[in-house]
Amino acid sequence: MKTVSPSHAVAVFVGFTAYFFFLLFTLHPFLAERFAWNPVLNWFVTGYFLFIPIFAYAVLAVRNEGRNTFPNILEGLNIRAMNARDWKYSIAGLLIVFALTGVIFSVSFALHAMFAVRELSTQPWFVDLSPLQGLERFLLLVWLPMFFFNIAGEEILWRGYIQARMSVSNGWLVCACLWWMFHLPFGLDLMIMLLPITIVVPYVFYKTRSTLACVFIHGVYNGPLFVAVALGAMA
Repeated sequence: MKTVSPSHAVAVFVGFTAYFFFLLFTLHPFLAERFAWNPVLNWFVTGYFLFIPIFAYAVLAVRNEGRNTFPNILEGLNIRAMNARDWKYSIAGLLIVFALTGVIFSVSFALHAMFAVRELSTQPWFVDLSPLQGLERFLLLVWLPMFFFNIAGEEILWRGYIQARMSVSNGWLVCACLWWMFHLPFGLDLMIMLLPITIVVPYVFYKTRSTLACVFIHGVYNGPLFVAVALGAMA
C-alpha cells in the first residue's frame, strides 16, 4: 500500500473544496436560472456533480496501485465486514456525535434566549429548503442516490484511501482538520454544527481501520438530519 504525504492530502482536500465552491457559483445558479423546479433539486443535481467525482477518484486511486479486481479494490479502500470492535466504536462514536451536537444546539439556543444571538441554521446558505409538502416528498427519491455517493464517496476517499495511507503520526487529526475545512462552502453555521462529527469519524477510523464503521456514523447522522429538515421537523 502506497503512502500519502500531508502535502498530497492537503492537495486533494483543497482541490475538491475549490471544486465544491466552483459548482456553487456556476452550476448551482445556472440550474436556478434555467429550471422552474423545486429549488432543492438544484442542490441535489449539484451534489451529484460533486460526490460522484469524489467516489470515482477514490476507486481510481486504488486501481492505480494495481488493485484491479473488485475484492482487491474493497481491500484497498479498507472495506470489510464489521466485527464486534468496529460496531462498538461506531455506535459509541455516533452517540458521542449526537451528544456533542446537542450541546452545540443547546448553547446556541441559550445564547439566543439570553443575548438575542442568532441561532445556528441547519440549512446551507445556498439551499432554500422549505419543508416538502405532499407529492414534493417524492423528491427525496432524487436525493437518495446522491446521499449514497455523498456518504460512500467521502468515506472511501477521506478515510479508506487518504487517512489509511497517511505517512505521519496523528494522521487522523490532520484528516479531521482537512475534512472540517472541506465543509467551508456550507457556511460557518454548519461548520460549527459539524465540528463533532469531523473529529469523531476520523478517530473511529484510526481505532478500527474500518471504512464501513465511518460510513455508518456519517450516514446515520446526516441522513435523518437532512430528512427532518426537508420535512419541516427541524428549522
